[in-house]
Amino acid sequence: MPSLRSLLERLTDDRLRAATLIGLASIPITLVLALDAVPRDSAVIGGLSPATPLLAAGLFVGYYYHDRPIASRRAGVRTGLVGSGGVLAASVADLVTTLGSASPAMTAVTVGLFLVEFALGITFLVLLTMVSAIGGAWAANDLARVRHPTAPQAERERSVGDSWWWLPIVVYVLATPLVLLFVFWVVSDDGPGVIVAVLLLFCLVFTAIAAVVSLVKDTGTLADASAAWQPLSVVYVAGPVGVYALVYLVASLRQSIHPPGDAMYGFVVALWGTSLVYLINRHRYVGTP
Repeated sequence: MPSLRSLLERLTDDRLRAATLIGLASIPITLVLALDAVPRDSAVIGGLSPATPLLAAGLFVGYYYHDRPIASRRAGVRTGLVGSGGVLAASVADLVTTLGSASPAMTAVTVGLFLVEFALGITFLVLLTMVSAIGGAWAANDLARVRHPTAPQAERERSVGDSWWWLPIVVYVLATPLVLLFVFWVVSDDGPGVIVAVLLLFCLVFTAIAAVVSLVKDTGTLADASAAWQPLSVVYVAGPVGVYALVYLVASLRQSIHPPGDAMYGFVVALWGTSLVYLINRHRYVGTP
């Protein structure tokens, strides 16, 4: 267990001042998003509305701290903790609206549930911001690797044939159209195939995650092998993420029933497109697959 003195030193670390300021800057944006939230019967913590500013803040913090002594994940935790103040204010406002003229017993139960939900929600947001910061640092390091390859040639040389990370990408490119074809055109809305469709979509999400990881790993192998083609993995990953955000925004403005689901379909299709382009370029310049 850390002592009180070491805890205070961590909280007052000047090296995390930028992370603290970025977290504070995200609070007004969170509150503005909360003003347009759909009325609800209970406080919702950890939804996309409060997570969006912290997600963006985490990416910026990770990029800022990628070449500094403080680890990006630690800076992301600080930003998440500070920025969660906006979620606290919005959630308290939701709680007050929800309580209304409730009885004392119901008020006590609601407040107790709110505290538990809030603790879980803040934990989720802090972890999300930390992961986002790690992603921002990875993107920054990826850009720096291509612009300024500083590693000695002897350490960087690897055979392109050492990498089989392109295989999950091929699997994703082949599986995605088959799964979407089955879900949208083959299976009926009330038949037993619905369960199969749900399972296929569930597997497709994990296949997409594997494809993203494989893109990062394979581009690293090409860099270490000093291949003629030096792709940026962040380009092939950031595009689908941007499509996810755009589809979610459009779906929200059009009052879609489930904007996150629409956005996920957009991400899956966009990732399929960037993965296909990646494989074509890899075959053209490297020879495999």
